[in-house]
Amino acid sequence: MCHRKAFYHPGAHASMEAFKRSRRGKARKYWKEQFKQSMSQPPVNVLEEDGQFLLHLYAPGFNKEDFLIATIDNTLSISVDAKEDDNTWKRQEYVAKSFKRRFELSDKVDKEAISAKYENGVLIVTLPKLEGMETTRQEIQIA
Repeated sequence: MCHRKAFYHPGAHASMEAFKRSRRGKARKYWKEQFKQSMSQPPVNVLEEDGQFLLHLYAPGFNKEDFLIATIDNTLSISVDAKEDDNTWKRQEYVAKSFKRRFELSDKVDKEAISAKYENGVLIVTLPKLEGMETTRQEIQIA
């Protein structure tokens, strides 16, 4: 007699498959939500230069008039209220959706001198630094 047969349970294989399917389903649902969230918010790159910060927001498919950029206290708000597309596409892989992004501004930023331009699908917001607020750099040695 085989030792393995003594430990065999007739429903063990079916229940294990159901367990694997439920885990795959949860993972699939999680990644679908992450993808949907990342697609609803355009990606942003922030670059720090000597006298300014540059914020590059990747948002193709809009006109510069579609953007609303405002500061409220220490928060920079960038939003677009996109109009519904009435076309009946045979295939549609991207949609220019409405969005709103908020960024906490440093005390180093001159809020009165913020400017923006939109070219080639990228909104570039220039955040000039205040006089005397240059970034200091110090290297820390690892013990």
